[in-house]
Amino acid sequence: MAPTTLPTRTRILVPAVLAALLAALLAIVLTSPPRTPPVPLGASAGLDGGLARIHGVVPTEADGWSPPTPAAALASPPGEGVHRVRILLELTAMGDEGLSFDPSGYSVSALGTGTWQAVWFSPASAVAPQGESIDAVLIFELPDRAIDLTLNLPGGAGLSLGAGHHRGG
Repeated sequence: MAPTTLPTRTRILVPAVLAALLAALLAIVLTSPPRTPPVPLGASAGLDGGLARIHGVVPTEADGWSPPTPAAALASPPGEGVHRVRILLELTAMGDEGLSFDPSGYSVSALGTGTWQAVWFSPASAVAPQGESIDAVLIFELPDRAIDLTLNLPGGAGLSLGAGHHRGG
C-alpha cells in the first residue's frame, strides 16, 4: 500500500496562496484611510465657515410632520426596509465671510453600507453672515438596520445621528 502524502507541489502551493491572500488583506487594511469618528449627538462640529449642531433626529412617522407645501419626494411612503428621518440642523457662521448652506453638500453615511442624499430639505440654500445662524431641515430615507449613522458635513468631521430614530425590525 502506498502512503497517502500530498504531492510536493500541493504542499507548497496551498501555503503560498494563503500567504498571498493574507498579504492582500493586510494591504487593503493598511492603505484604507482611517475613519474619523463623528462628533456625538448634541455636540457641535466645525465645518467650512462655522459650526453645526443637530437639534433633533426625528422619524417622520413619529410626529406626523409634513413640509409646509406638498413635496413630490415625500408623496409616497418610504420603500421596504427604510424609514424617513428629519434632521433638525443649526448652522452658525463663525468665519469673516459667513457661512453658506448648500444642501447637496450634506449626506448621511453608515458604517460599511453606503451614503444617502437628502430627499427633501429647507431652505434650498442660504448664506448667514458672521454671528448669525441658519436652521435647516433635511429629510433622508435611511435603512432600518444601518448602524453608526453620521451626517457628513462639508469640511467637517460629521455628526452622529445616534440610534433613537431606528424603528427596529
